[in-house]
Amino acid sequence: MVVWLNKYIKSALVLLFVFSALLAVFAVVTNSLSSLYEANLLFFAASAALFIASVFTWLFGWVILIKNRKTGFVHSVLIGFGCVFAALTPVQIGAEALRAIKLKELGAVPYSESIAASMVMKGIKFLLISLLACLGFFAYFFSPSIALWVKAAMLSGLAVVLLATMLFLLPLNRKAGQKIANSFHWLSKFLKPLNRAAGYFEKYSLQLQQTGKKTILLVAALAALSLALEFSAFLLAFLSAGFGIPVFSAIVLFSIVSILERTPFLPRGIGAVEIVGFIFLSSPSLAMGHLSSSQIGTVLILFDIIRLVVPTIAGLLVYSLIAAKK
Repeated sequence: MVVWLNKYIKSALVLLFVFSALLAVFAVVTNSLSSLYEANLLFFAASAALFIASVFTWLFGWVILIKNRKTGFVHSVLIGFGCVFAALTPVQIGAEALRAIKLKELGAVPYSESIAASMVMKGIKFLLISLLACLGFFAYFFSPSIALWVKAAMLSGLAVVLLATMLFLLPLNRKAGQKIANSFHWLSKFLKPLNRAAGYFEKYSLQLQQTGKKTILLVAALAALSLALEFSAFLLAFLSAGFGIPVFSAIVLFSIVSILERTPFLPRGIGAVEIVGFIFLSSPSLAMGHLSSSQIGTVLILFDIIRLVVPTIAGLLVYSLIAAKK
């Protein structure tokens, strides 16, 4: 297990190094190196702080949903945050797996319970992202200026978000949960490992029935607050680059970025987020004046650092402190 975790850390560091190199290339291509040096550090720090706050807010809801934990509330939240470095994986599945492993190791929490808590929180957040996407995602998707492969990435990300929303939240209804389990039972005739998924969804649905409505409403509010903090960090990233963005345009771009982050074949949407963001911000329909390539490159790089580099490094530091304490 320790060897496996060390490999996970090494993989995260390698991905972080590769991603940093890609950002450097992107900065050179967009001629934004000088603009980056002139970025407003106060707005950048505030944006990074809000993004980290959004992660902690999400983790508060996650820990509330875990009933059988022997670790304290704060310790569990720190364990969850320490695993953020493993989110540099498609659909961020690595972080959820590592959280389940660490809680099982430190707090004797069953894998099924910690994963179920993640599924509920992700399902609520995905539902909110889906609602945001309805505000302008499809209008942008049908733009002739968008390349076919980019459209494929956008569609795959949206498909993941919608499918996860249904799988994670429909079991709140006992009958719907049983139907999902029955579907996996039927599919297991063709693919036997899916039989385990059927058994899991039966237990997952039962767990949700045992969770009070007040608790569900509380964690839904925390998921909404987490998304609002993340959006605020997104807005401040523009101010740190020296310009603002109309709220509606920000909502559309934020929903697109959120969906592309869930693209199943790209770690956190790396590559697709930058290309689509550049095309979007180059559009004359934003009613915000003409932006130079250096301005666009600057804001995209700053937000990438805020959403990926800062949380990964902070997560590794917290994870190292927890490991050292143990």
